[in-house]
This record gives sequence, structure tokens and C-alpha cells, in this order.
Amino acid sequence: MFEESPRGGRWSAVWWPAVTAVAATLFWLLLSPETLRWLIAENGPIEGTNAALYFVCSLIFLLTRRIEPATRAALGVLFAAFGAREMDWHKALTGKSVLKVSYYLGDAPWQQRLLAFIAVALVAAAVLTLLLRQAGPLLHHWRRRDPVASSVVIFAVTMFITKVIDRMENLLAEDWGIVFAPETGLLIGSLEETIELSLPLIALVAWAQFRAMRR
Repeated sequence: MFEESPRGGRWSAVWWPAVTAVAATLFWLLLSPETLRWLIAENGPIEGTNAALYFVCSLIFLLTRRIEPATRAALGVLFAAFGAREMDWHKALTGKSVLKVSYYLGDAPWQQRLLAFIAVALVAAAVLTLLLRQAGPLLHHWRRRDPVASSVVIFAVTMFITKVIDRMENLLAEDWGIVFAPETGLLIGSLEETIELSLPLIALVAWAQFRAMRR
């Protein structure tokens, strides 16, 4: 997937997390608490848009013949899984986390457990495929300041930041006894949900850079 590419626009993707962070702050400043809660709610407008964009990414990757077949399939599966998780389809199907061993040892119907296991196995296989086939080239081209590799790194860093923001309130409350005011908690929620919206957009930037490189 990674080859020599144009040197321009290495940091193009970084604008998306920056813009969405500013948007999240403006939502918090300008919208009423009730409107903001509706906007960032589970399966609300932002999450729904995010899920739709993940599915669009999945379809685009699957249809891009210039990506080698194994990587194309892995990206398609992974981004479809991102979209499904945003919509909480795993919880709708099982009512529990399918990543816990206790679920598979529980009393859920075996057909349900089998489907959940297959889905998790497919995602694990996709991640493993990407690590084995692309981790080395990614590191190599990141050192060479390649735009596509830079966008992939920006995607990973942004995802890590959103996970930290997501867990920050609970971790501080549980470990340090620090409890935020409701207004601050709403800002944190707005940042987490809105910055997450940048992830599929970063992936689309990487795809566009890859297409430009191949031309």
C-alpha cells in the first residue's frame, strides 16, 4: 500500500481533528445543554454521521483495486466494524460486550455466541493482517515523511486521544476522586464525540493521498 508519494500535503489530515475540536468547543459554548446532549447522544446525529462515514470508508477501500487484495479486505472489515461499533450493533445483538470471555461462557444462545465469535475473529484477523503486511512499510515511509503514512499515524494518534478523553472522567473519579461539574462533563463529551467524527475523514484523506500517489 505504501510507495513513494508526492512530498506535498504531509499534514493535510491533521486539520480534521483540529477543526472538529474547535467545533466541539463552539457547540458547548453556543448550544443549550439540552440541544448539546441530543447532538452527542448515543446513536445521535454525530454518532450516526460517524458510523455512516465509516461504512463509506469500508466500501471505498473494498472497491479500490489499487490496494492489494489482502489489505483491501482487511481495511473493509475493520472500518465496517468501526461503523457497527458506533451504532452499538454488538450490544443490540447480545446485550453485552462480545470482547469478554464471560459472554462466551454464559447462557446466551449458541448461535448468537457463534456469530459474535466469528465477527470478533474477522476483526482480529483484519488487524493482524494490517500489522503484518503494513506496519513495516508504514514505519519506513513515516521516516521518509510520506503523506499517506503521516495520515495513518495521525489517525492512530487521534483515535488514542479520543479514547483517553472518553475514559478521563471515570478514571479521575475512580482513582483520584475528582468529579467534574456537569458543564465540564458536557464539554468533555462534546470533544470526545465530535473529534471521533474526524477519524473516517482522516482515513479518506489518506485514501485520496494514496490515489494521487498512484497517479
